[in-house]
Formats: sequence, C-alpha cells, structure tokens
Amino acid sequence: MLIYKFKVISDEIDNFYREIEIKPGHTFKDFHDMLNDCIKFNPGEMASFYICDNKWNKLQEISLVNLEEQDESSRDADDNPENNVRPVKMMSEVKLKESINDPNQRLIYVYDFMKMYTFYIELSKITEGDEKITYPRCLKSAGDIQKPKKIIPKNEDMPESAEEFDELEEDLFSDDDTNFNEDELNPGDGFEENKYI
Repeated sequence: MLIYKFKVISDEIDNFYREIEIKPGHTFKDFHDMLNDCIKFNPGEMASFYICDNKWNKLQEISLVNLEEQDESSRDADDNPENNVRPVKMMSEVKLKESINDPNQRLIYVYDFMKMYTFYIELSKITEGDEKITYPRCLKSAGDIQKPKKIIPKNEDMPESAEEFDELEEDLFSDDDTNFNEDELNPGDGFEENKYI
C-alpha cells in the first residue's frame, strides 16, 4: 500500500506547516476534510484545489461545489483540444492518483473565497504505508490561522445601575454637542480645506 506525503505551507501565516499522509485512492474531498480538520477551519465555506505545474501556475481547478452552469456552447468549447480552459472538476469525484502526475506535484488550496486563505501543497514523498494506521492523517502540525479576537469590556467600565447608564448617556450626548443653527448651513458653499487645516 502506497501513501502520498504532502507538506502544506502558507506565506501569510507565520511558521505555518502541516504534513499530511493520504492514500492515492482517496478523493480530493477526503483531502479537503483532512485539511479542514487539522487547520481547524469552521466547516461550510467554499474551497478549491488547483493542480499546478512546477512554477505554481494553475492548470486545473478541483472544486468542492461546481458553481458554473455550463450551457451547450461552453461544453463544446471545453471539448475542443485547442481550448486551454479545462472544465472544473468536483472534489468528491476525483481521486488523488488521477491528478498526481509528478513525484513533486504541486497544488494550491484556497479556503473561504471571501477571506482567501491560500495554502501551497507539495508532494514530498511516495512511501509504503502501514496497514495498522488509519489514513488520511496529519503527521506534523505547526502554526495556526489568526482568528479575530473578541473585545470584551471590563466589568468596571460598564454602568452598574440605570442611573449610572443615564449619566453616561448624558456625558456622551450632551446638548452642547448637538445644538447647531440650521440657517448657518449652506450646501452651495462647498468644502474649503484651509478652514480645517
């Protein structure tokens, strides 16, 4: 039984490293699930793998969900060998061994298309597996994605009673701050920068 050993790095997250062992017969969806588990992503976001050449140029997209609704004309274009655009494949339908063509195969993995977490994956070794081990598995792990910190106000900063809250509200929204003469406003005057510098 052969095993693919992949190393996973990120140029956006300091000291990030993962080493994944997975069977060639596993699908890209299995690989995606393993990455989600060992990186500790919140599940449910869009993701894609990209098969790359040795210069990290993207050659083929393998997506979690295919959002492209192809009409007949685009299908005909995809069947044309002169067309360099390859149709998107589905993770659940493609086994790793069907797309790994190089002993140092390179992949790009993008998770959450709003935040665009991007990871560079390289096949580092093809080795003999152990029948006693369950694959896929994360062999090594270092570094974590940065999650936004929640700002929790200190208890002493919060008013303890309704009276204190009213006093705080009065301080923040005093009448002095909100009184102005509408007659002094002239929308046609424009903004004169030298008045404010």
